[in-house]
Parts: sequence; structure tokens; C-alpha cells
Amino acid sequence: MLALLFPGQGSQYPDMFARIASDPFADPVFDEADAVLGYATRARDDVVSLASTVNVQLGLLIAGVASARTLEAQGIHPDAVAGHSVGGFAAAVIAHAMAFADALYAVAERARTMERLFPSGYGMGVIAGLPERTVRDIVHRVARDDAPVYVANVNAPTQCVIAGESVAVGAALEAGAGAGARRVDRLDVAVPSHCPLLAPVQARLEEVLAQIEIRDPQITYVGSVGPRVIRDARALRHDLAAGVAHEVRWHDASTLLVEMGVTTMIETIPGHVLTDLARAAFPRLRVIALDDTGAQSAAAFARRA
Repeated sequence: MLALLFPGQGSQYPDMFARIASDPFADPVFDEADAVLGYATRARDDVVSLASTVNVQLGLLIAGVASARTLEAQGIHPDAVAGHSVGGFAAAVIAHAMAFADALYAVAERARTMERLFPSGYGMGVIAGLPERTVRDIVHRVARDDAPVYVANVNAPTQCVIAGESVAVGAALEAGAGAGARRVDRLDVAVPSHCPLLAPVQARLEEVLAQIEIRDPQITYVGSVGPRVIRDARALRHDLAAGVAHEVRWHDASTLLVEMGVTTMIETIPGHVLTDLARAAFPRLRVIALDDTGAQSAAAFARRA
């Protein structure tokens, strides 16, 4: 079984469209995005543009869908999809549960609401090399009512992402380093995603998604709230809205894919964060990042499964 993985915010980098923007099979995706959004989307992956949460999240959606379309042109169709955070919208499009144009609208509203609520003073960081329980203890110890911080993502048994007020995030990272963490870093994310602070964003997304046609996924879709297999439109609508304000247990989601029989995973552009996590957690799994190989090589890799 083949699964496509769609990365979330933090995976972006300048010129991330370079590998795919000139691919003729990606052209319709960029052209549709241009028509819906009203600007040349291929030009929104420079350093200045990627300072905007809106440009980043829309760019991740566009890159994910375009990546999948280039693989489809090579005859590669996934048996399952999973998206990390905003990557879930690209996964929903590829699962034939949501129109690309509707996903663009929903993601734009998601990102605009985040930017409006948290223009500054908040962010996210990663603590690697400590057990989840230790990170939770650190977060509980440093959090204050006026400076909240939360565990936002559990990406691996010893890799957690935290989110919250900037000073509190810094204090938690410092405490993690003092506790022996292998790595502590602030992430290039300007908002505190996947924690209760984003409840108003979830509420706005619920309003937006209520106006959009969402269908039952046509292939296996692993959601982010749970995680679990999403089989119907109602559950998918809830997962896409609630995921923004709830902890992402990515390691559990990837474990579920493996337990269902997935043997090969391809990560869409941009980056290889999810590839690295899968390779470390499941050494026997065949994993590859499209960003490292291109569509033809990734397709050949998939066919050898």
C-alpha cells in the first residue's frame, strides 16, 4: 500500500516551488490557484512572501496538490493520504472529498484568522530527545495564565512541538535543553497552532466549511484529531476544523497507516520532515520525499514497492 503524506507549516522554505512550478502536470493546479486567489501564486515563495502565514499555508496546499498531480501523471495513485496540520486540506482534495478551489478558500480564511488573532508575540518550538511525559511536565511547570504554552504536536516518541506565548515558549525550550534534550529550536511559525488558543479559528473554520461541499473520502484518509480513519463527510468536516485547535499526534497517525498495511510513503513538496520521522520510527518502511527526487524518480520508487 502507498500513502501520500502532506507536510504542514514549518516545512516551507524560499523557492520551494522551484522543483515543481515548471512541471506541465502541475500547471493546471497553479493556474487554478491563480484564478481563485487573483495573483500569480508561483511568485509567492520568496523570503518576503513566506513571512506571511496566509502565503505559507496557501503555498503548502498548492504544493501538495501539485505534487500529487505530477505523481498521478506518472500513474501513481495513493491508497491512503494523511496531512500534518494544514496538509490535511491537500489530503482531502486528493481523496476526492473536497474541490481544490474550496480548499483554497478555506485555507485562506484559516490563515487570515490566525494572523488577525496573533499578529505577534506567539509562536512554536520543537523539543527533541526527551520523552513526551517529560515535555508535558516542563510545559506544565513554565506555563502561566498570562503566558500560556502547550504541547501542540507529538511527532515521534521523543519529539514534541510546543506552542504558546513567545516568552513561555522560550522558557520551555530552555528547560528542555537543561533536561538533556538533543535539540531545542524555535520554528518558523508565527502563530500558536494546535492548542486551545486557536479555538476562535476553529469556530471560524466551522462556519466556512459549513458552506462548502465536502464528500466522503474515496480513499483512506487518516485524520489529525484522534487520529483515526475518516470515512464520511461529516467526520471530515469536523476533523479539518477542529485540527487547528487540537494537538496533532502525528506519530500515532503514521503508526495507524503502517498497521493498516502501508509499506511505502511519499512526502509531497516541500521538504522531508515527515520522511525523516517515518524513516526513524519505521526502519523497514520504504519512504521518500518528492523534494529530494522529483516526480519521475518517486514514481519509479513507488512502482518497485
